[in-house]
Amino acid sequence: MLINSASLEIASFFLLVAAFEAWERLRPARATNRLAELKLNLLSFALAVLMAFLARDAVEAALNGFRPGIVLTALDDLRRLPAWAKIALCYPIIDLVLYWIHWVQHRSAVAWRTHVWHHTPTHMFWLAGFRTSFMHSFIYNIPQTIVPMHLFHLSPVEAGIAYSIGLFIQFWIHGNVDVNMGWLKYVFIRPQDHRVHHAVMNVRGLNLGATFSVWDRLFGTYLDPDRMPAGYALGLAEPFRRRAVPRMLLGV
Repeated sequence: MLINSASLEIASFFLLVAAFEAWERLRPARATNRLAELKLNLLSFALAVLMAFLARDAVEAALNGFRPGIVLTALDDLRRLPAWAKIALCYPIIDLVLYWIHWVQHRSAVAWRTHVWHHTPTHMFWLAGFRTSFMHSFIYNIPQTIVPMHLFHLSPVEAGIAYSIGLFIQFWIHGNVDVNMGWLKYVFIRPQDHRVHHAVMNVRGLNLGATFSVWDRLFGTYLDPDRMPAGYALGLAEPFRRRAVPRMLLGV
């Protein structure tokens, strides 16, 4: 049986859906109406998956002809590392790049348009985390494609494992659960950390990391969820107009 990146991602996705559905229903962090925005969540999910694959293909096509010999030679040692080391190194590199992209999205009016759709859910759980615009998906998939495929030259199986872990992170940070991680909270993002980022309150420019909390702590954008009021609201400060949905989905 041929194992490739796509088959591993698909299998991982369904396993994660089952796991997070059970976890969120058994131990929810807050009362959530999962049906309130179901149509928008399903539409956004379908578009996010489509745009992710299109973005990866576009990045691959753009970079296939760009292979400067001096750069390839300098990266040979990295590419000879064991698979586990290459996969592990992908995450801090990608996460640091995404941290700064996310930082810009919250501080530039133009860049905010690519990201605002992601902040529209008022009920947060794993499915709502897939609300991303076309431009958001495209921009985020640039480092998520370049680093594993062009920097480390991961094999199809290695790439499938790496992307599956990335899927877990997507489910994890948007999960409707609270997690006690002890001292690891100083290294990794918890669901309750990222939930703060989706608050209606003026804290959306904080807790910008997706995997590691060290960037927020290092660059002064971390806010401890214990400092938030109980039951704080999620979403945008003002309800968005339905006629604005197509533009928000495009991210323009």
